[in-house]
Amino acid sequence: MFDKLIDEKLLPFIFTQPKHPMRFNELMRANKLFVDNMPLEGQIPGVKLRLGRAYLFMIVVWNLVLIPLALIFHKILAKIDCHVAIILAVVFTLLFFGILSIFKQWAAEKMAEKMIRQAWKIHFPYYDYETYHAKVAKFYDDAVERGVTGANLEMYIMNALSLEK
Repeated sequence: MFDKLIDEKLLPFIFTQPKHPMRFNELMRANKLFVDNMPLEGQIPGVKLRLGRAYLFMIVVWNLVLIPLALIFHKILAKIDCHVAIILAVVFTLLFFGILSIFKQWAAEKMAEKMIRQAWKIHFPYYDYETYHAKVAKFYDDAVERGVTGANLEMYIMNALSLEK
């Protein structure tokens, strides 16, 4: 349920999505980067982070966490020295931007995986993503090493998959 909420509501709110499906070569490159655990931000064509919306989401979540904490510890916070309050403000600001950076990277990975899965259904309808995505990445790597490009790349990978099955 939580994954469905993220996929259907949060990711479309934070990212722009392309109108056209991913091409085969783009899918192969993105899948290879995903399998190798490389950063995918900016690697999927047409997918762009809406930074203002990411900030807005994080500010709302941050305040949903901090306001109840501030209300619970109000008496203690009211009695502390102002210098400690300034240091706490700096620490919470650092935490906010650190968590925002981690959130942006996590969201980019989730969005890339979602786009790769959508393109997989188009280009490999008879092959399960979970079973074959690592094998296809290996075949793609072999094809690039051999210098296979263009339409021959798709034929090379499909032939390798059919021999694998």
